[in-house]
Amino acid sequence: MTNTAASKENGKSAARLLELIQMRLVSEAIYVVASLGIADLLATAPQSSEELAHATAANPQHLHRVLRALANFGVFSEDSGRFALTAMGQHLRRDADGSLHPAAMFFGGADSARMLELFLQCINTGQSASQIRFGDWTHWIQSDPDLLAQFNATMTALSKIHLSGVFDAYDFSCDGAFVDIGGGHGRILAEILKRNPHMRGILFDMPHAVAGARATIAQAGLTDRCEVISGDFFLSVPAGGHTYMLSRVIHDWNDEQAVAILKIVRKAITPNGRLILLETMIRPTGESIYPALSDLNMLLRTGGCERTEPEYRALYQLAGFELTRTVATPAPTGTTVIEGRPI
Repeated sequence: MTNTAASKENGKSAARLLELIQMRLVSEAIYVVASLGIADLLATAPQSSEELAHATAANPQHLHRVLRALANFGVFSEDSGRFALTAMGQHLRRDADGSLHPAAMFFGGADSARMLELFLQCINTGQSASQIRFGDWTHWIQSDPDLLAQFNATMTALSKIHLSGVFDAYDFSCDGAFVDIGGGHGRILAEILKRNPHMRGILFDMPHAVAGARATIAQAGLTDRCEVISGDFFLSVPAGGHTYMLSRVIHDWNDEQAVAILKIVRKAITPNGRLILLETMIRPTGESIYPALSDLNMLLRTGGCERTEPEYRALYQLAGFELTRTVATPAPTGTTVIEGRPI
């Protein structure tokens, strides 16, 4: 490589690193437009930044700069001074199916900034930001009703992405009760029960999720086939089920806590039962950077982590399960079905 070529390559790599250094501004810019409801205003037709500023009581020059920046990342398009939604930007509409508006609000703003301020301290201490601030990540989530509502809405919205193609990649049917541990508002369990009319289900989660879960189950017409129970999975879970599923639950916890949860499930499951985890798995190579980013999110917020297959195999062994197989799915977030049987 000539000196000139080396200099150009060096310049490109430095410029790319500078972009990554500034990337937090993109997340916050998305938070800003989500807070202002810009995607909702653009749902029917393109508008100028002046029109959008008038509708949102924002500064037109500053709003234009935010929209222009996000157009560079494909969230909006700009033509003759008017901005329109792209396919990506459509996901910020509040009325979009699986809207990511709650996620933009949850991962941006003042509370998220307070978490990020503690990132270096997390690395130095081995604690999560929620542990440093509140002692436990569940205490953090429940510290503010608005934050809790954002969290629940975000988890429901993300389930659509995490489950893309999952139901075609794996057979969830079973003859006994299907127990969804930490099932949130019940979107996943409702889909499984709708696809398997012979099955009955139990949704188990903390009290704050129960009202939303019952509403989801009722809306799906499944009240007669699905029971909603609240409790603490560190103490007990409903006993006697055939299949126990935990979707994006175990990654919230460190290894010791994860094993403790799985041991509770081991006590409850039938001898011929099946354990299913739906998790974003860390793989040697992949098309998406999401698993690595999700792992850092777990490090910062919950103290948990995304894991490799050998790491899940070790957790299963310690909890009294044998990992029987893993099934990769088409989900863009790397969702993997991790199946196990009681030993």
